[in-house]
Amino acid sequence: MSETVQGEMREKASWVAGIDIGGTKILMLLCTRNGDGQVYECRLPTQAAEQPESFFRWLFAELKTFCEESGCQWQQLAGVGLGFPGVILQDEGVLRNAPAFQWPEEDIRPIIAQFYSGNIVLDNDVNMAAMGEVDQGAARGHRHSVMVTVGTGIGAALVLNGELYSGQHGAAGEIGHFVAGDEGLDPGYAADADAFGVFEQVTSGTGITERARNYFTAGKGSELSLIWSLAGGQAEQIEARHVFKAAESGDVAALEILDLPLRYMARGLANITALLNPSIIVLGGGVAASNPTYYLNEVQTRLKRYVVLPVQIVIAELGNKAGAIGALASIRRNLQRTDR
Repeated sequence: MSETVQGEMREKASWVAGIDIGGTKILMLLCTRNGDGQVYECRLPTQAAEQPESFFRWLFAELKTFCEESGCQWQQLAGVGLGFPGVILQDEGVLRNAPAFQWPEEDIRPIIAQFYSGNIVLDNDVNMAAMGEVDQGAARGHRHSVMVTVGTGIGAALVLNGELYSGQHGAAGEIGHFVAGDEGLDPGYAADADAFGVFEQVTSGTGITERARNYFTAGKGSELSLIWSLAGGQAEQIEARHVFKAAESGDVAALEILDLPLRYMARGLANITALLNPSIIVLGGGVAASNPTYYLNEVQTRLKRYVVLPVQIVIAELGNKAGAIGALASIRRNLQRTDR
């Protein structure tokens, strides 16, 4: 095939889409392949299905409509990046550990091909978010970066030498089972792939919420605590955000509740720094974003005790668009490789 014909084909297929698939919401971004025009955005509620075929039939029908409304003909869509809330086995095309999508363990790529024949990149949502921060966010310009998301759960993504590192089973960055201390490690403890690890139990938003509720249920907390008033005087209504808000004001109960989660997080980041020597670690997720200045300062203060190597610790910049932006960046990279 001549270079002229190849160039004409690339010009015809001149758009890319990045899709961040969540358990409840989906964000689609659409733009020209070279990124020099407007970025179109579409948000819609997730219509989960028991079988992947039904889900992808719906998803790509929505994407086709979105393309038409944005001025992109379906045949002009050169590629699509898809981020999932779970582990993608890259060689097998299998989605695992995705509570919102309890599908059979089968290759989803041939299923996608029934509805879209262009270039596809699949990865988990944290990896996509990390690529977004590298492409346009807090890690821009860094070849060695790690993104740690602190939300309902805990996750991490590794970008080493400018490329995502997925590990043998696609689970690199699944740091929930880190061991940062003795908390939760009773003599009978054994890691369970279907349960939170001890690191996640302590440091995640879910873990902090449970820790705070137990603190007040056990009678350790005073009704004078700001946490108590923020939760309307009901222990079962306490959330992690209440604890951080109270901690900013020096609330004694909040400081005591957060001491262990922040200490464990600092130790986890210290271990990541010692092992991988990244130039930057980006903290994302709902917990980090809800009180960014306080959270960052507290983690950095503790981290200084444990690390010798220099590393920047920053808060993510792209918010809930990071995954879709990363999906766009990933499909662009993939297309550049296929063009060579």
